[in-house]
This record gives sequence, C-alpha cells and structure tokens, in this order.
Amino acid sequence: MVKIVQQRCVAALAAASLGWVSGCATEAQSLVDESITGTAAPAIIGANVTEVLVYDNPDLADDLPREVPVVVSFKDNKPNVVFQIGCGSNYGPLLEGFGYPRTLDLNQAAFYDSFDAMKAQIERDAGGQVPIHTLRCDADPNVTRQQIFQVYRRVDADLGKGEAEYYLRLRDDPGTIYSVGCSNVLSALSWTKADGSNLEQVSIPINRAVLDVWKAQEIAAREINCHSITGRALPRARRDLPQQPSEKSYTAEAELYLVRYPFTGIRTRVTPYLIAGGKGYAINCGSNADMMKQAFGFDPAATLEELSTSDPRFTASDPDRQPHLACDRSVKIFQTADQSPSARYLQLDGGKSLVRFTCPRAASFFAEGAPAAQSIPRAAVPYLFVDPNAPASQSRMLEVGCWGPGRARMAQLFFWVFGREPSDGELESTTSLYEELHSGTGDPREAEAQTMASLAFGVAAGLTDPLNDILGRAVGNGKRSNPRRTNLDGGRVFGEERTYFTNEINESADQASRYGLYRWVNDRVVNATPPSRDELNASYDWAFGCGQTPVTVGACPAPEGVAWWISEFYEPANKDKNYTRRSLEAEHAKYLKKCSDRASGCFYEIENVTSRACHRSGRSCVGDASWADYIAAMIRDGWIPANYASVICLVETGGNPGADASGCRRER
Repeated sequence: MVKIVQQRCVAALAAASLGWVSGCATEAQSLVDESITGTAAPAIIGANVTEVLVYDNPDLADDLPREVPVVVSFKDNKPNVVFQIGCGSNYGPLLEGFGYPRTLDLNQAAFYDSFDAMKAQIERDAGGQVPIHTLRCDADPNVTRQQIFQVYRRVDADLGKGEAEYYLRLRDDPGTIYSVGCSNVLSALSWTKADGSNLEQVSIPINRAVLDVWKAQEIAAREINCHSITGRALPRARRDLPQQPSEKSYTAEAELYLVRYPFTGIRTRVTPYLIAGGKGYAINCGSNADMMKQAFGFDPAATLEELSTSDPRFTASDPDRQPHLACDRSVKIFQTADQSPSARYLQLDGGKSLVRFTCPRAASFFAEGAPAAQSIPRAAVPYLFVDPNAPASQSRMLEVGCWGPGRARMAQLFFWVFGREPSDGELESTTSLYEELHSGTGDPREAEAQTMASLAFGVAAGLTDPLNDILGRAVGNGKRSNPRRTNLDGGRVFGEERTYFTNEINESADQASRYGLYRWVNDRVVNATPPSRDELNASYDWAFGCGQTPVTVGACPAPEGVAWWISEFYEPANKDKNYTRRSLEAEHAKYLKKCSDRASGCFYEIENVTSRACHRSGRSCVGDASWADYIAAMIRDGWIPANYASVICLVETGGNPGADASGCRRER
C-alpha cells in the first residue's frame, strides 16, 4: 500500500528564485509495503513538483498572448521541462492538464517582465538549459492531439522503486521521452477520452528492454509532473501481454547476383547482392560465401549471374539504402514477447533499421554469435529506433526472403488458391507438392502454376475447402478492399455472385486453377466498379415500382435480371464503366421503353408495372389489357418517361393528367 502525505498551497512565489520552497509545491512521502502488480486499482499520484509562472509578451511573439502562463515541471528540486500555454484566455483546460484549477488566479503566480528574464532564471535554477515547449489549443481535438507523437505504457514497471508506468513522446521533441505524472495531461491534449478510460487502447506497451534501447541511443529522459489539487491518478498499466499469432510474411523469394558497385564500407571488388521484396542488400561475408548461399536456399556450388549496375533490376532495388547483411558485424536481436511463434528482428551494425528474415535458416545464419535476444512487445518494435530530427520517425522494418520453396512463398501459393492462411500440415504438403513438380519441370513459375492447379483439383474433388467457401472469401474480401467502391455491400456476398463465378471458373478452369482460384475471383471483384446491392434494388424500384405495393406482381427484380447485371458488373471488359444508380436507371428506362412494343417479348414488364400502379392507387385496372396498352403507348410515343413514378401518375389521374400528358412527366 502506498500512502502519500501532501501539503497544498496557492502558488505565490514573488522571490526571484524558482528553487524548491517548502509548502508551496506538493511534497510527498512514500511508504511502500509491497510491489503492486494488479491492474484494477488506480495508481496514486507520486511525488511531484510543479509551478505556474507568467511572463509579459508585449509584442505577442510566436503568436502567444500578452501574458503567457507557463508550467514548470521539476525533478530533484530543479526545473526539468517547461511548457508555455498558447491558448489565449482559454488557458484553463491546459492548466487543469497539469493538475491546477481552471480558475487559477494568475495574478498570484510569479511574474516576469519578459520571456528572456524567465528563461534566464529557470536556467540558473536548473544549472543549465531546460527544454521549453509551447502547447496550443484548437477547436478540433485531432489537431490538439497531434502535439503528442505517441504514448507508451510500461508493462513491467517496479512501483516499489518509483518507476513510471506511462511515457509520452512529443512531436516537436522526438529525442526525449517523458514520464507522465497524471491522466490530466493526456486528456487535456485530447489523446484520451476526458475520463482516460481508453488509455490502454491508445498506448503502446513497452518494457525495460525498450527503455534500455532508448537510453543507448542517448534519448533524454524527463518528467511531466502534476500538481495534486486536480491531478487525476493514472490507471495501473496492465501487466500481461495477450498472445497473438505471428504475422504471415508473403515477401517474394529472393534473387542472388554479383555486382561491381562501391558499397559503403565494403572493400570487395565484386559483391554478392540479394534482391528480396524489391529491395537490394549487399552481403559482406568474405570467404564464407558458400554458407551464405545455403542460408538463403541457393545451391552453394551455383555460379551467380553478374548484374550490371545499369540493369533495371539493380537500379530499382534502391542500392546502398538498406543495411548490409554482414557475417562479422555487430548484431542485436529483438524477439516479440507476445507472439506465438515469436518473431525475431535483427539490428545489423548498429543501424536504425530492423531486418526480419522470413526463412529461419537465414535468420540463424546472421544471428550466430550474437548476444541473447531481448524480449519486447510486438507493438513496440516500430518505435525502437528514433531519428531525433524527424518528428514522427519510426524504425524502418524490412523483410528479407529466401529463394525457392520458402515458407512465405508456399503460404502465398496456398492463399491464392483458398484465400486463407495454411495450417502447418497444409504448408508442409504444399511445399512437398511444389518440390516434386519443380524437380520435373525445372521452371519455378511453371511449378508454382502446377502447384496451384493441383490444389484446385482437391477443391473439385471435395478433398479440401468447398468452392462456395472460397468464393465467399474472394468476393467478400474483394468488395471490402475495392479501391473504387469503399467497403462495397459491407462485404456481403450474394447468391447470384456465387453462381456467376462458379460458372466462370468452369468455363475457364485451366486459367483459374493455374492462377489460383481465390486470386482469380478476387482480382475480378477488386477491379470491378459495380453499384451496391441497395443501389441496384433502388434502380429497379425507380423503373418498375418493385417495392411500391404489398401485393406481389411478378418477380421484381427478377432473378434472371439480377444475374444478367452481375455478369455485366464483373465482366473484365466493363471494369471501368463505373456503374451508378443513375446509370442503371437510364438502362432500365431504355429496356422498359423497348418492352412497350407487344412484339418485343417483354411486354409483360409493362403489364406488371401497370398492375403495380393500379394496386397502389386502388383503381380497378389490375390486369386490364387496355390500360397496359395505354401506358405502353404513352411510353413508346415519348409522352412520359419509362419509370414507375410517371406510370402511377397516369393511373391516379384516370389517364387524364392534361391535354398532352405532360403533367405526368416524373423523374422522382
């Protein structure tokens, strides 16, 4: 149990010094009986020292008010960081963010006649320079929250040693990590909800290993403390890390060449050069080249092709911009604490990039002799390495694949057929199948196509996933990811779509199976421009009055009509037609006008729309052939548009809307 003895007073320092004045800033004494490891009880605001100052700003410099409120956060009785509040007269919410009342009387705060005078005094008390930040307010909370780059919560803090649980990094000071003393700060800057209840969801879990990495980069550590008058305690940081599966990597397999290029720090005249995922990596392993080849899945005895530096494969690979893969350089390994299996990221030669090898043999080869891996939360990986000159920098994360039937490539082939990730057994059987086919063809691309075709045969034979399940994933995911139709139909898949693509696969069985059943369908959906099903139904209702009467008069829309439209929407030649409700209405109107001729074969559409209008209006003309002929003539001769609104107008007016029927020309 932690007990805090506090003293409070109104800030009233007229003295020139900002040093600790007993009784005028919060004093605290901590009596610790045991380490607290739960997550339910709130943490008590720990020992803190803060002070509010004011300085005169007659020139309104830096777009700040005439009198600028300033909050000084202390550490060890010395100013540690300074925040000036640039909110005009609305400084109250940010003062409250540091634990002070919104209505704090600034006349009772220490006053300086200039920024320079205040800064000089702060530096005298601190014994050196102190960072000064400006916090601003905005009506848009998204703008206000941009002042924070990221908030972190430590999952292994030792509360008995006074270790902080929460930290933040400011966007204008990426080279410093700040511990946070109360929840007010985060809610005042719109990072959390007002009550801080979503703090866990908007913070990144870290542990001691992450802090050690930051310390090694000479990231400064400072404290943002809070006054205890209105300061609200932060919730206890959750100690456990929920387990999650490792990411599946689908990086394309690597290609290995020799290149004559002056790579930085490499003295060889000809350098092995790996291209993986479009990025190039110079390899510096000296005479250990054969083992390096084997680690990446290449034949150690194979002769490598020499790649010209003018070759597009080389120029497009961003040469000398990725870390070198060296056999004898400093390597640090970070492995995820909350993934199963754990993923390993390698920091090579002290750089700010992290490399994840997608095949275990390459990872083991370059990790040989390295210190033991440091375990960190997966969410913290992108934040390990910081560029002090970049306000929102994250670690550069690179994936390096291997040649041939690596797990990533085999998983990709499986996914292209089924639209899901394989189990370990499925991955193993896919790899065995590929290796057998590759040994027969000697052509990797042909072996891949045959592998997918063989997996598709299992679908047709009923040995694996039903085709209906694959179509559901392919169409549903395609709708959700269609770049020109955001989340089309919410990803819903309709029976007509399943039927259409089943028929299409049967008609193009060889092409679809060799390309991957899922991929073949998914590509068609992603690249199409269909309307939503709601828009399609609304266009039918506009033309034919499908939903205008509770009495069913013919199927509306007719299943064969919807099926025809589905075939139009997903026909590759129509992918740029950009179907909309209005364009469909225009097509329905042309069709209904064509049907106004009794010899058209679709005159029943005129009869049905007329009967729907008769039902709706309550007139005794349902099924009346003379009325159908009259409506047809009005549409055929152009007196009214071919749509339900115009038809029901004629019915409701008894066929006498006006001398020339113009009174029933309706568009809506």
